[in-house]
Amino acid sequence: MREHDALSKSLAISGTLLLAVPLVAPFVLGLLMMGRLGGFRLDYLMPFEIYPVTVVAMVLVLWVSLRSHIRRGAVAAAIAVMLGGIVLMGVSAQVTGIANSAVHLETWRYVLTSALAAISILGQVALIVEGWLLTRDLSHMTGDPATPLTPAPGA
Repeated sequence: MREHDALSKSLAISGTLLLAVPLVAPFVLGLLMMGRLGGFRLDYLMPFEIYPVTVVAMVLVLWVSLRSHIRRGAVAAAIAVMLGGIVLMGVSAQVTGIANSAVHLETWRYVLTSALAAISILGQVALIVEGWLLTRDLSHMTGDPATPLTPAPGA
């Protein structure tokens, strides 16, 4: 049964907005602190420091996608890229010695770990786009469980 009720729409909107918070927060805080610290400083690790917010948002978007049977594959792929990037980033930090080394190491180790972090961030951006598209699709669909889905008039 396909569910396109107010709960699905509100969860899709909430999940999508929560996914954007960890990516927008470093820029907002950097702008707010610009006058106090003498310049714009970007905390590029903040999205990973507040990752529990991302996990909650990811679960919300996944739940709505599974509940409504819309964009399941794309949402699952974005989540796989996002989680794969973060897990591989942690593994590479441990294997290359970045996670437990106080001395400066070769540049390639930092580049590898940063590239995997960027892949995770790109997966999160893709999930934000999918959440927005999911919200749009839910808003344009009407129907009750007894009838097949039909586009809303004028959509």
